[in-house]
Amino acid sequence: MKGLLRNQLVSIDERAWAQIENRTWDAEAQEILAHWRINRLPLVVCRQRTETSCDQLCVGLPAPQQWSKRRLALTVNVDHLTACAAFPTLMQVAQANHWGPAALDLSEALSNMGTQAHVYGSHGWQSLTGLSYLHAASDLDLSLGVTSLAMAAQVVQQLASTQLHARIDGEIVLPQGPAIAWRELQKLLQGQTSQVLVKDRHSIQLASLEDVRRLGDGAQLFKPEAALALT
Repeated sequence: MKGLLRNQLVSIDERAWAQIENRTWDAEAQEILAHWRINRLPLVVCRQRTETSCDQLCVGLPAPQQWSKRRLALTVNVDHLTACAAFPTLMQVAQANHWGPAALDLSEALSNMGTQAHVYGSHGWQSLTGLSYLHAASDLDLSLGVTSLAMAAQVVQQLASTQLHARIDGEIVLPQGPAIAWRELQKLLQGQTSQVLVKDRHSIQLASLEDVRRLGDGAQLFKPEAALALT
């Protein structure tokens, strides 16, 4: 539980599903939940609400287009978790969808830098579920773990110089889990902004370049009470 990160996938047992489905839901939500349970589809770790107890976990269920992309916010007991996993890799999604050499080259270049790109968002959920999430303007959301700010700068440069079939969006994930939108980090590194939003499992907070450098070194920079009141 302690090691779970925001945007990580989790599976839950039948007891948890029974507790969830026994709550009061409208007909559409009941249909979504039943589909997820029957097909054993995962949920995603969200930012945790302040009132959530330490033995509970806030997770999300983003439904596809057939249910108007409705998002369900759920809370489960951690002892009902049965597995955790990551979103599929860029290589897996690119090969399954025949995206061609540009995506494969990007995956290889990032791998050579020491990071593996995972695809979340609409592309990731469509790959996981086989359901329709994408539209013509869907971004390609990538999650990229790095071990330092210097490594993050290399990754950002690679993303900025790559053209794919979809606009590349997503986050750089620093040691211990804080994440920054890569395009915002690019602006910070280029001096176009003085602060960026840093997200982790518990908060969203503003950080300067020096703050981000410390986070890149693995520091626990922020205190929970400093979090911004953002959703």
